[in-house]
Amino acid sequence: MDASKRLLWLDFGKAAGILVVLLVHAEWNLGLVTFYGGMFYMPVFFVAAGYTFRQKEGEDYFTYLKKKAKRLLLPYFGANLFLWLFFWVKDSCLSGNPGDLKPLSLFGILYSRNQMYTDLCRPDQEVLLNLLNAPLWFLTGMFLTYAFYGLISRNRRKYVFLALGAAASVLWHYSAGLLLPWSLDAAPYFACFFAAGEWFREQKKEKLLGELWFLGLLLVVFLLSSGLNGTMNLSKGDYGHSMLLGLLAGTSGSLLVLAAGMCLERKWISVMKAAAVIGQETLTILCFHMFLFMFIKTGASMLGLPSGLTKALLVFGSAGVLTAAGRAAAGILTLCRGR
Repeated sequence: MDASKRLLWLDFGKAAGILVVLLVHAEWNLGLVTFYGGMFYMPVFFVAAGYTFRQKEGEDYFTYLKKKAKRLLLPYFGANLFLWLFFWVKDSCLSGNPGDLKPLSLFGILYSRNQMYTDLCRPDQEVLLNLLNAPLWFLTGMFLTYAFYGLISRNRRKYVFLALGAAASVLWHYSAGLLLPWSLDAAPYFACFFAAGEWFREQKKEKLLGELWFLGLLLVVFLLSSGLNGTMNLSKGDYGHSMLLGLLAGTSGSLLVLAAGMCLERKWISVMKAAAVIGQETLTILCFHMFLFMFIKTGASMLGLPSGLTKALLVFGSAGVLTAAGRAAAGILTLCRGR
């Protein structure tokens, strides 16, 4: 999205999502904050993507896919290549044995899932994305969600195909237990979050996010569905007790966060702008925060910092450093293109 046309409340929603990602990966348990945050921290990205989704008139499907691949797959393979090379050099220098990077790591990058089976099916299994690249599964999952939704959106019976795809995801999840590469099994389910965001924009329902009755309804749905469903971990195919409840919790939670962003935009615009900057750099944060975590943990251990302070540094330190890095990289690219 063009910087001049960005919606601050949408960036705020993505900032909230990525901060919960950092909290979870830093293993900072904040009780209800991390529990309820775990309901929306991935869905909010799909809802936001759906809200900004447009079908350009005259654009063929493969041109559309090429643009999404450039946006999502180039960072995916670029970040993985960087991490692979870093650990290859690290192991070569420290142990003289680069063979420690086993073929499983390469398979994990190609498969793009943290594991091959759900925990219910196989509780003890090897981690596939084992180069501090576990969060990168999201990029291929988002790409296939764009691919699926872009395809069905070209048909007048879009919502019929959406329902059929979601039903296929549900049937596969409860019958197979196998997590398909690139989240192929989950992409039609993720597309339901996507569709919720697009519907909200197309029906011009943004004003509802300022209506107390609607916010109250969303809050009731969110609290009930979250409480009944329990924790979710979409990267591992864990949807809680019910995929339908997970869909309700994820959608309602995402809309509540976006509503909070709208409220901040009206009342505390300076705070909002600062938070929205993080939301504009979520790709950089997602790709490299676990890599940066490694250095922060090492430094904190050497300094003997307490656990609470270390976790705070992991979350807010990595958010700050990677946001600055993302903005610097974007500025350099802009200068290069201008020459």
